[in-house]
Amino acid sequence: MYAIAMGGADIVLGVQWLTTLGTIEMNFQELFMQFQSEGRNFKLKGLRAKSPQMVSSHQMQKLLRKGAEGFVAQLFSLEAHHSNTFIPAVMQAIIDEHSGVFGEMPKGLPPKRDHDHAIQLVPGSQPPNIRPYRYPYMQKSEIEKIVQEMLEARLIRHSQSAYSSPVVMVRKKDDNWRMCPDYRELNKYTVKDKFPIPVIDDLLDELHGAVYFTKLDLRSGYHQIRIKDEDIHKTAFRTHEGHYEFLVMPFGLTNAPSTFQSLMNSIFKPFLQKFVLVFFDDILIYSKTWEEHLHHVNKVLETLEQHQLYAKPSKCSFGVKEVEYLGHIVSYEGVKVDPNKIKAMLEWKVPKTLKNL
Repeated sequence: MYAIAMGGADIVLGVQWLTTLGTIEMNFQELFMQFQSEGRNFKLKGLRAKSPQMVSSHQMQKLLRKGAEGFVAQLFSLEAHHSNTFIPAVMQAIIDEHSGVFGEMPKGLPPKRDHDHAIQLVPGSQPPNIRPYRYPYMQKSEIEKIVQEMLEARLIRHSQSAYSSPVVMVRKKDDNWRMCPDYRELNKYTVKDKFPIPVIDDLLDELHGAVYFTKLDLRSGYHQIRIKDEDIHKTAFRTHEGHYEFLVMPFGLTNAPSTFQSLMNSIFKPFLQKFVLVFFDDILIYSKTWEEHLHHVNKVLETLEQHQLYAKPSKCSFGVKEVEYLGHIVSYEGVKVDPNKIKAMLEWKVPKTLKNL
């Protein structure tokens, strides 16, 4: 027999003692245990868990005074998300000061900027005019829903353009649908923008010596950039129920990545490769000390606020020592590949036959 501190139970029947009883009948459905000892039958009944009931703090205090057991439980979401669960108060104060950056995007168009997207076509090219693709019934209702949401948000409008591209539906990570115009024909006759896109390995080389990291993910990044007025008609697309054109930069345009990166490089130019990395809509702030990091985060949020750019808080991480960025795990110890990105490769079975090869 062992003396141990227990709560809520008078005695614990150990396996060593139970083995001395011989045959034991256990019924977990009815919650009883039955056995014989010294010629007598014993039946021990278990306690059924009661459904939890909500009580007020006053009722809880009365129960505790009467000897009821109490404990504190902290609940965490099991859904995967990128933001850190604990944000130090001093960092939270900076976030609150720039709370507009993390709000919903206002309905209507973003401000006009020098980096509004232009679509320059090869001289003599004809407007592409491609009929809509055929869609399963389920996708038709999704297209109608997305189009209506975009009309209400004033991201698109009805069109009478000579241009027309079809749309395709793409599954997102959260199992929702994204509607993407198929601009391949338009892209074929678009003059290509040669603005340099950053090389991921070169960006990550800048992180040597950094200890604290904050990652920001812009909300629907492309939709935060306008299309130049004279090029709006070129973005026209058709669905099974209508003809529309984009007022903001859509996915699928050949020069859209260059336009977005050009805007980011322009507004963050004083900070790049000093304490900020930008790869399209993924912004990483890195610092060697906590005091520096707070100052750097404040500067970046001020810049986003000034240029009316919005981030998605559920995809942001603040003041952490390890963060996922561009398919890598970044920490004060260095940079390593995110295991989730190579999981399938690591679990690939070694081929043992010619057929497997």
